[in-house]
Amino acid sequence: MSFFEELKRRNVFRVGAAYAVAGWLLMQIVDVFAPALRLPDWFPTAVAFLLLLGFPVALFFAWAFEITPEGIKRESEVEHDASVTHETAARLDRVTIALLVLVAGFVLIDRFVLNVDHQAEPQIATIEADTQAPAAAVGTTPAPSEDGKISVAVLPFVNMSDDAQNEYFSDGISEELLNVLVKVDSLRVPSRTSSFTFKGSEQTIIEIGKALKVDHVLEGSVRKAGNRIRVTAQLIDVNTDTHLWSDTYTRELDDIFAVQDEISQSIVQALQVTLSGTDRESISEYGTDNAEAYNKYLLGRHMWNSRAPQALLDSTVPLLEAVELDPQFDRAWAALADAYVLIPEYQAGPIDENIALANEAIAKALAINGTSARALTSRGYVKSMYEYDIPGALADFEQAIALDPKYPTAHQWYGEILAVDRRLDEALVQIDKAIELDPLAPIIHHVRGWLLQGDGQYEAAKVSYNNALQIDPHKAHTYLNLASLYTKMGEYDLAREADNRGAELWGFDNTPFRLLLDALENPSLKAKAIQAIQDSPVFVDGASANAQLYMMLGEHELALDSLETAFERGDPYAIHMNRLDSSYTPIRDHPRFQALLRKMNLLP
Repeated sequence: MSFFEELKRRNVFRVGAAYAVAGWLLMQIVDVFAPALRLPDWFPTAVAFLLLLGFPVALFFAWAFEITPEGIKRESEVEHDASVTHETAARLDRVTIALLVLVAGFVLIDRFVLNVDHQAEPQIATIEADTQAPAAAVGTTPAPSEDGKISVAVLPFVNMSDDAQNEYFSDGISEELLNVLVKVDSLRVPSRTSSFTFKGSEQTIIEIGKALKVDHVLEGSVRKAGNRIRVTAQLIDVNTDTHLWSDTYTRELDDIFAVQDEISQSIVQALQVTLSGTDRESISEYGTDNAEAYNKYLLGRHMWNSRAPQALLDSTVPLLEAVELDPQFDRAWAALADAYVLIPEYQAGPIDENIALANEAIAKALAINGTSARALTSRGYVKSMYEYDIPGALADFEQAIALDPKYPTAHQWYGEILAVDRRLDEALVQIDKAIELDPLAPIIHHVRGWLLQGDGQYEAAKVSYNNALQIDPHKAHTYLNLASLYTKMGEYDLAREADNRGAELWGFDNTPFRLLLDALENPSLKAKAIQAIQDSPVFVDGASANAQLYMMLGEHELALDSLETAFERGDPYAIHMNRLDSSYTPIRDHPRFQALLRKMNLLP
């Protein structure tokens, strides 16, 4: 008898097959129930390792031993005529068939009935577990909104990993799915800032849908353990609170692009949207095939989105690692430019160094992809704020908007520079478009108030500031702007209240501004207020800082000194002195003021 026939006789192949099927079934059960039972990330890996160790042991057992009516014996101790391996083979066949039936049943249950992940997650709303579209929804075309587009919001996916630091990955997956869907022309997708307002919210899906003015919501979870990920996503009809589609993906990290493609395609199909050729191409554009570089990019963007000074600095580290791993990753270069651009504005680093680095990153991004709307937007920002090339900046913003009309930051920054160019009506059109795209972004409402305040439209500015605070009651800068607004309106008690709240949130000593208010009520205290402003380590010279305080005190020469000092330093807001008529009208015709405008190419 050949060795192969002996293996068959001793049921080694049957034991191996039964073991493999049982092991696969066990791994699937562990993979599904481990998140629900909050088992540690290493548990599935340990089970798989033990199963692999057990496989050769099972084969050796089948070769060396035989199960007889008298018990387990060594195969060499069993007479050939007394062997019952044929009976064992029949039992093994029945066991294998039974296991295969269980496998098939488990796959069907996991796919169509169970969705264990979202039973264990802190979801925003209670959702039915049935992954099939309800009968009422089948064959129903989702109704478009007033603008003719089908609306869908992407909520931040829940981080189900044991390591809380993996939250950047779940946030990043959500943001990337949002960025993919926003490119589909027939969809209206609220931007990241608005959708992420509801992170951790206890509001229901219906309440969130109404707030975002959408008919559909995509939510889900991400579990990341080492190089293995499990993504669960579900698309919900807000009007009926029912599923249109749901699925779970368990893959290696290298397959994350395929997972996002599948989710995006499934959503588009569920919404019955017809894609153009351009839409199909944009859905699969990630800028890199390097999963590690993409992971670093997600981490950098996560840090950048917080806008905290230290986080802006920290964001450059993973973004630099991303472009080192893939030097052709244009989106990572553009994100790096965004970080360097904002670092000086948030007083997190020196102007010259960071703007030079921003220009390098912008050039890299545009060399790789000349149609990068984000890189063009950053270039427009640098041209306007630091190079005083207003026409060039406006051209960059216009090109960026033409390439990506759904990018709210492009509209916001375009509006700000239009206002600098003293075209306020056009500026407000752009700001309002940004608000339409990102209705719950407090910074855009804040900027709208800032532009209106600069034009002397105080009541309208107050409305916009209050809108920003309604969205984010902890926005220190908005309280400080309100304090300035109330001061100009002569409402000093309200100014004190707003300033105290802003200083408390920001964590600085507001004594100089408090003394300024005292001096406005009692002019004999003016000298004390001026000294406090000059001695403060927090209050700095600039068009939107100390110069305005001096103007409130009627100290025009000190205001001009402050403007000139800030201009030499590279004040990011220097160009805005051209539009702040409510502050600088008394000195607008002063030769020193005119000289500064001329240096910034702001005079005809």
